[in-house]
Amino acid sequence: MITLPPACNSVWLNNTITRLGVDLSSARFLARSVQNASQEDGSLNDILGYSGKTVVITGAASGMGQAAAQLLVDLGAKVIALDIAPVTVPVASAIEVDMKDPASIDAAVQSVPPKIYALFNCAGVPCPPFSNTDTLLINFVGLRYLTEALLPRITEGGAIASIASTAGMAWKGNVENVKTFLQLDNSFASANAWFEKNPEACADAYGFSKQSIIVYTMMQAKALAQKGIRINCIAPSPTASGFMDKLKGEGQMPDELVDLFLPSNGRYATGAEMGEPLVLLNSKLASFVSGNNIPVDFGFCAEVYMGQRDDLLNISQ
Repeated sequence: MITLPPACNSVWLNNTITRLGVDLSSARFLARSVQNASQEDGSLNDILGYSGKTVVITGAASGMGQAAAQLLVDLGAKVIALDIAPVTVPVASAIEVDMKDPASIDAAVQSVPPKIYALFNCAGVPCPPFSNTDTLLINFVGLRYLTEALLPRITEGGAIASIASTAGMAWKGNVENVKTFLQLDNSFASANAWFEKNPEACADAYGFSKQSIIVYTMMQAKALAQKGIRINCIAPSPTASGFMDKLKGEGQMPDELVDLFLPSNGRYATGAEMGEPLVLLNSKLASFVSGNNIPVDFGFCAEVYMGQRDDLLNISQ
């Protein structure tokens, strides 16, 4: 990026042009173009549009959420972090919250400013070791409850981005179950009652929670578009994080099983490689992108769709 000196003026430009020995008219046109571009919307340094904006992010204590929170701080955002664990990123405010407890979420919402620019839903747990019920409540029910509590505070032009998973990419084959679940009122009591009545529909609690995020994102796009608010989610492939450590450790998930879902580059993603596209989606560079679930998987889903690898998750239905 070309950076002009603070004291850039016609004398400095003329002297520089003379030293370069280039055509005066062409050089001056270029200099004016660069100068105008650097001043448009304040600065090209804020090309993502987060400087001075207030954002809320869950799951900021580790993994993808931590990486996204750090990037947002670096971009000049006022970051309000929500997590049950201590947050080490130097955010503006860190609020302890239990995403499976509506009272805890209500208390956290009371500490959030009246106007926010963006919401990042990054909190999530693996199953195992977490129970089916806790997984469903934390990964989706709490996410939805918080999102709808904060929606009135998101300003026009704002956005919501959530973390789903390649484990939820089979949503098309289960969409009627998911839509039936989403038609419930936004309460933990209704969700728990539905889970108890329909155990077969959410036997794969983690997959169902991520399918719910994807379908919810798409279903909300129309209503939010009418308010000038965007909503998207990403579907990561396996990522090196505390989440993955817990899945393989306490959850006793074998490496060989997880490795079946690695893309052909043969490695786990880093938290930053997921946090960065999440931040991009809520930025002004994606101002006309909404209602999308975007696989961030180095081509894993593309390989499945093209028949280049086994469809172990039934995502090509």
